[in-house]
Amino acid sequence: MVQCHGEKIFSRRVALPSALLGLLASLDVASALNTPLKPSQARRTPASTHLHDVNGQSPVLSDAFSPDKHANGQSAHLASASTATASATRTTRSMTASGGSVDRPRRMPPPLSDHEKLLEEMMKDGGYDRGRLVRFFASRPGQCATRAADFFGAYQRLKAVWEADQAVPPEQRQRGKILRQELAALGPVAVKLGQTLSQRPDIISEEVCEALKPLQTSNTPFDNDEALRIMATELEHDGPIAPGVCPPDCDDPDAPPLFAAISDGPIASASLGQVYRVRSHEGVDMAVKVQRPGAVRQVTLDFAVIASALWAVQRSGWGNGDLLEIIDIVAAGVFEELDYRNEARNAETFARSLQFLGYVAVPQPVQGYRLSRRLILTEW
Repeated sequence: MVQCHGEKIFSRRVALPSALLGLLASLDVASALNTPLKPSQARRTPASTHLHDVNGQSPVLSDAFSPDKHANGQSAHLASASTATASATRTTRSMTASGGSVDRPRRMPPPLSDHEKLLEEMMKDGGYDRGRLVRFFASRPGQCATRAADFFGAYQRLKAVWEADQAVPPEQRQRGKILRQELAALGPVAVKLGQTLSQRPDIISEEVCEALKPLQTSNTPFDNDEALRIMATELEHDGPIAPGVCPPDCDDPDAPPLFAAISDGPIASASLGQVYRVRSHEGVDMAVKVQRPGAVRQVTLDFAVIASALWAVQRSGWGNGDLLEIIDIVAAGVFEELDYRNEARNAETFARSLQFLGYVAVPQPVQGYRLSRRLILTEW
């Protein structure tokens, strides 16, 4: 059973301002962005890994993976997994149901966007760097202004609901539900903040905390067709993902399928990605996690806007002097999560640390599949 594949809940008890969204309303974001900020001291582990590249998959129709089947639970540890190494040439080897294989042309991942290049460069240079992030968006004031307007619009709607709920009995209040919906609509960074707030009844009321807790375990999934497209691209496969299941731009629907079966849709959806269940042609069940489209752009932009806002607030003499440091801690963690290769390394490290127990199994990345920043395939 898949348990929280890479979705981290920040358990550090840090005080985040309850009116954080409202702060963005009174800030000149473009002006704030033009002033360099102190780089974060956050650092990450080296990028080297001995894992083969591993990737994920998308949703497919299969009775084998219906909710009532996997609800009964299965072992998280698989005794065996494919050990075939992905081809380094422009062909990929697809397994057939009979056990044979064929070499086929493979699709290549698209070029990195500017935001993805920024993330890659920062990770290579040691991790999240607030100053570098803000300077990057200083030359893109339009993006920042538009995103700040999104935050302000959400704040205005929440403020109206909050005020209306003052005269309503606690059991009939809608503010927690509306807050959860607004945070989910704003994207990964807002969801992360909501996850933190759900554990802080000292900042917001107990009733609102309860309404936010679903953000820890379930988020609105993104489109299955888009997930299939990402799987095919990241796994460099031009044919069907599973029998009868092709991404929208499948080049060769008659080609051997990559997997024997895939779940109808995601079996779990989190702030940065969602998980599907697949089965190999050898009968091995695996979990495929696919990153949300545009996650890197949205995460980098949101942290640039929030950091600039808090910088301006602290320059005005208002607010806690640790707010920027708190955001740096959260941002450093989220930036790590944006690269599933880190998750693969962490899974190996965690498994080794528990080997002495003898009875704890940690799902590991499956060898023989391409590992990428956006997709990871692990044992079920």
